[in-house]
Amino acid sequence: MLSTIWWDVTRASANVAWGLCLFSILWGVLLTTRILRDMDRPAWLRDLHSWLGGLTLAFTVIHMISLIQDTWVDFNVVNVLVPFTSSYRPIPVALGVIGFWFLASIQVTSLMMKKLSRSTWRRIHMMSYPLYLTIIVHALTAGSDVGTPLYTGFSMALAMTGTAVGGIRWVAGRSVDRRKRAKAA
Repeated sequence: MLSTIWWDVTRASANVAWGLCLFSILWGVLLTTRILRDMDRPAWLRDLHSWLGGLTLAFTVIHMISLIQDTWVDFNVVNVLVPFTSSYRPIPVALGVIGFWFLASIQVTSLMMKKLSRSTWRRIHMMSYPLYLTIIVHALTAGSDVGTPLYTGFSMALAMTGTAVGGIRWVAGRSVDRRKRAKAA
């Protein structure tokens, strides 16, 4: 059992990070679109959205550290921070590394939101959607569980839910964006 502990931590932290990322995006969509405006509290949604984003980054870092600690595949610090440096499934792993940098950029700029222009912050923050697509491709191509029925079901559920959340943002967000532009004019 102890021989696989790091690989188990790697897999678990990746799945937890993926789920947290989905919920962070969902809370961001609820905050932006205000489709639950009769029962939501924006300050609470914003705090939960930020907290979930921070947890997503933390579990992603745990995923990366456990990959380095595990001996099943030989990863080092460079492999988990620089794309295309791993010999193990180079493209899927590179997508994971790129996804990490997207996530880190989104989180850091969110902490610096008041120091950035609104449009710059928004452009960077909208990278959440390509980030989620990157996570889906990385998860479906890089892991050792790919193809097992349980993991396939889990992955499909997260992928479809993420797609639905993105669709809600696209449909409901268009009217929100139009109203904001009209107010600014």
